[in-house]
Amino acid sequence: MNEIAMTPSQQHETDFYRWTRDQAAQLRVLPRSFTRLDVDNLAEEIEDMGRSEIREISSLLRQTLVHLIKSAFDGSAPSVAHWVEEASGFQGDAVLAVSPELRQRLDLLKIWVVARRNAVDALAEHGVQVPALPDECPLTLDQLLDAGFSPRKAAAAVTESAEGRGLDESRNGRR
Repeated sequence: MNEIAMTPSQQHETDFYRWTRDQAAQLRVLPRSFTRLDVDNLAEEIEDMGRSEIREISSLLRQTLVHLIKSAFDGSAPSVAHWVEEASGFQGDAVLAVSPELRQRLDLLKIWVVARRNAVDALAEHGVQVPALPDECPLTLDQLLDAGFSPRKAAAAVTESAEGRGLDESRNGRR
């Protein structure tokens, strides 16, 4: 569908984040003398709904990555099948919720840093030492938001990202 020809209703259905930005901008240009609406606060609330979408998808991707890291480095844990299922579910929910404008607003570096810390902390509680992981996410946003995503392949990519960083000493290693 051509974005320029989209009605606000169509945009609401296809790119909610952009719709929130556009609607807030439309509210802000309304002449104040012709309305009793609290335009500034309404515009802010609508923009907050868009920011909420960013937080939701960021959280889903963070949870996906946490489960991938845990399954990559504690492959013998009884929870691995659960982690793979959870990663698949979180990733699928992110795919269903993302829109073109939202993709541009996601901060994969920040999501990765938090996910990496969360997973390392969780694994440490179970005596699992995780090798140093890269500063940047070993998966691209396109890979994480691919409808054909494979949690097992993604976990393998996470494992490979730690190769040469002491992985041999700590792979699936419990103290």
